[in-house]
Amino acid sequence: MKALTQSAHAPLGGPGSLQRKLTVNIVLALLLAIAMSVTILISEFFEHLEENLEETLLREANEVLVQADPEAENYGLPVQSLRFRGAEGAYRYTVFGPEMELLAGGETSPQIKAQIAPLPLGTAAEIDLPGERRGMALCGINAGLKICVLASAYAPIADTSILDAMWHEVEEQIIWIVLGAVLVLSSALLAARLSLRPLDRVMQQAGSIGPDAPDQRLSPEGLPSEIVPLVAAVNSAFARLEKGYRSQREFSSNVAHEVRTPLAVLHSSVDTIGDAEVRQRLKQDLKQLEQIFEQLIDLARADALEPSTFQEIVLDDLAVQISCAQAPNAIRAGKSLAVTGAKGVRIRGNEGLLAIALDNLVRNALIYSPAGTEVEICVMANPPGIAVLDRGPGVPETEREALFERFNRGSEPGRGKGSGIGLAIVKAVAEAHGARVDIADRDGGGSRFSIEFS
Repeated sequence: MKALTQSAHAPLGGPGSLQRKLTVNIVLALLLAIAMSVTILISEFFEHLEENLEETLLREANEVLVQADPEAENYGLPVQSLRFRGAEGAYRYTVFGPEMELLAGGETSPQIKAQIAPLPLGTAAEIDLPGERRGMALCGINAGLKICVLASAYAPIADTSILDAMWHEVEEQIIWIVLGAVLVLSSALLAARLSLRPLDRVMQQAGSIGPDAPDQRLSPEGLPSEIVPLVAAVNSAFARLEKGYRSQREFSSNVAHEVRTPLAVLHSSVDTIGDAEVRQRLKQDLKQLEQIFEQLIDLARADALEPSTFQEIVLDDLAVQISCAQAPNAIRAGKSLAVTGAKGVRIRGNEGLLAIALDNLVRNALIYSPAGTEVEICVMANPPGIAVLDRGPGVPETEREALFERFNRGSEPGRGKGSGIGLAIVKAVAEAHGARVDIADRDGGGSRFSIEFS
């Protein structure tokens, strides 16, 4: 353990440690970040060049606007100079009068005029020009007259500029940059996957441990050194759970064996009592005791239920089976039973325990429903499930969750007739099947107890 602690606090972790593997992954990710940063810096550099070009063109346009003199010939502008006459210069100017008439320059297409004409005084705007030229237009008042100036230039400046040379180098290296980024990303993903593969194996081992295989343990083989103590602690916890589980199962088995015989003897003894009233009262108490005992056994079975024992079950067949079993009780109580809903709905589960859960719901519904009413067993298809609907007093919303707790009979009048275990069995069976139990109000009065499977 001491060696493991020292290994964990080493600069890069010990050999085979998760710390070292994560450090390597971080370095790889950092290299990728550096490559991305260089790319972003180059992109930002060119973006700033464009902004500087726009600012330069705006200054040029403003300078021409200020120098224009409406009283002088050709507004005092050197109209024969290259910047007003030719199209080959780095910068070029075009000046328009109040009615957008040409005063100097040559960029006078209708498309250009249409962009400049609506510009408010003192406002500059970028103008779309043909080819690779960039343009900025500015309108202002000079000697009481509106004058608009368009300044344009090639971007980026000239083919032989330093910027073009740098961009040429970037274009040559771009394929290597992309390839390097892909290799770095692939290496990081592969390293992470290889680092976590032993943990995936341990997760699969943990998933296989259950009531039907309580003696299995997690293997520390191939795990990072930092995880080995954790696996040892988990295995120790599994051992304690196995011991408790086996003790519980042995207890349930012993109780089932030891209690049934005294109950049978007690039945025989009660039958010999001469007083009919006392004999009947004791039989009722004995029947309730047997019911509690059976429910406790059912609850223990539900708690130990394992999905590996599941088989395919047709829910509507199960509903008909329970309806037929409870039909005599319903008739004696002056009530009726009905099975409704979807046909052929199939799930995977433990038929015996699901039958017990549904039987508990139906029995409760018959107990709390008034005479002359109908208890409905409804089979649902989407999502698959089954619901029992009654016309009883209902369950207050504040008590619905607590009603599934063990030995909770509820505080409403009329409740408290059972042992308080039936609904706990329903919840335990549902949870063992990955299902959800719910209580809701039934339209027209009564309650709706449902089990919905995922």
